[in-house]
Amino acid sequence: MSGPTYETLVELIYERAATATSPFFVGVAGAVAVGKTTIVKALSRGLESRGRRVHVLSTDAFLLPNDVLNERGLLMRKGFPESYDEGAIRSVLGRLRCGEAASVSVYSHDIYDIVPGITQTITVPDVMIVEGVVALQKPTVCLLDLAVYVDAAEENVRKWFVERFIGLTETGARDSSSFYHRFSGTPSEQVQQLAEATWDAINGPNLTRHIAPSLARADIVVVKAADHSIAELRKT
Repeated sequence: MSGPTYETLVELIYERAATATSPFFVGVAGAVAVGKTTIVKALSRGLESRGRRVHVLSTDAFLLPNDVLNERGLLMRKGFPESYDEGAIRSVLGRLRCGEAASVSVYSHDIYDIVPGITQTITVPDVMIVEGVVALQKPTVCLLDLAVYVDAAEENVRKWFVERFIGLTETGARDSSSFYHRFSGTPSEQVQQLAEATWDAINGPNLTRHIAPSLARADIVVVKAADHSIAELRKT
């Protein structure tokens, strides 16, 4: 018998949002590299195919700029709760919940920083999907209608992170604007060691101390298997 699919998850959320007053806020959280973006894309496509206007907002838009993080000694704690602008989270999500458009900063995964002087205006959709490692943490979680946590064994997530890091380094070698371009020419075994050290020093501790505990706030838990498939959908 086949297990649950992304379509199953779309249907669960569609049913919850169908009788709710717009905008319906869905939070999707989980570890770095667990596959949140893939799930959010599937949710967005599925809900839009059912006639819902959807906007996806990454919590990366609320990260403090790298120069501010550096000044505060937080650059190596990027992704931890203290690296986000909580005031901006409350302001933007609060305005959208009240049916008002809001402007947010733009985060670039090419430079791994907030883009100076650039903002994006968000108009109120039917469904607002807020995605990121802090999506089920305060203050974001207080503004949600439905909380989704993407879970997987840490050894799998660590492996996925290392593989993604290596892949981005290979791609970044051809793009001088990429954050990963700085690693071009570095021996592959050293790149892998750097990826593993990054997980062990930053992403792993953040998962243990802050991200994983937010699972307790989830309405739906998506459990992923080692091959990235959905092994279980659990309603709490």
